[in-house]
Amino acid sequence: MIVIGERINSTRPRISEAIKNRNIAYIAREAKSQADNGADYIDVNCAMTQGDELQDIDWVMSVIQSELKDVNICIDSPNYLAIEKALKSYKGKGSIMINSITGEDERIKTIVPLAGEYNAKLVALTMDNKGMPETAEGRRDIAKNILDRVTKEGFREEDLYFDPLTRPISTEPKQAHEFLKSIPLIKKLGKVKTVCGLSNVSFGLPDRGVINSIFLAMAMQAGLDAAILDPTNKHIVSAIAGARALLCEDEYCAGYIKAYREGKLV
Repeated sequence: MIVIGERINSTRPRISEAIKNRNIAYIAREAKSQADNGADYIDVNCAMTQGDELQDIDWVMSVIQSELKDVNICIDSPNYLAIEKALKSYKGKGSIMINSITGEDERIKTIVPLAGEYNAKLVALTMDNKGMPETAEGRRDIAKNILDRVTKEGFREEDLYFDPLTRPISTEPKQAHEFLKSIPLIKKLGKVKTVCGLSNVSFGLPDRGVINSIFLAMAMQAGLDAAILDPTNKHIVSAIAGARALLCEDEYCAGYIKAYREGKLV
C-alpha cells in the first residue's frame, strides 16, 4: 500500500505558521520525519495559509526537495494555478501525484492536461455537480464516468487513483460501510487504483488514531491501494504493518518484525 504523508498541510496551525514565517527547519523536519517513518509520497497543501498560495507552494516545494532528493510529491490544492506552479517547481526524478479532479467539467478540463504534460498520477474524487453520493454504487457510477472521460483525453487508467470519500462516522455512521463496499466495485472498472484521506473517518471523535488505524486495516482488506495519513502515528504504523503481514504482502513478516525492533509499533 502506498503511504502519502499528510502532515505538511496548511490546515494545521503550526504548518501554516511555519509557511508564513518561512521556517525552513520546521518544514524540512516534517518532510524528513514522514519519509523516515515510511511515507512513499509527501503531501503538500498550502491552500489555507491566507497568503499567496502560488508563492507558498513554490517555497515549500523547494524546501522539501532541498532536504529529500528525488522525493515523491502529492500536490494537494483546489487551485489549478497552484498545482501548475508546484509542477514547475519540481526538479526531482521521483513521482508526482495531483490531488485532485472530480466529475465536474472544469476540473477535468484544466487538470487532466497538466497531469499528462508532467507525467503525474491523478487522484479523482467520486463526486460531481450533484455532490457526494450516499451509496457504494453511486461512487462507482461517478468513477466510471470520470474514467471514460479522462481516458478519452489519453490519460492512462493505471495512473488514476479514485478516492471514494470517507465521511465522519460521528455524523454519518453508515458511510464507512458504503466506502468499504465501493473499493472493489471501483477496482473492477479496470486498472484504476483507490486512495483515501484516512483521517476524515474519525472527525469529531476522541483518540482518533484508534478509529483511523482500524478503518485502514479494513480498507486494506477491501483492496485500498493508497492512503493520505500521518505516518508518524504508531497506531497507523502498527495497522499497516499488521495488515500487510496478514494479507501476505510481507514475506515471513519481515517488515512487521523490523518495525517492532525499531520501536515503531504500539
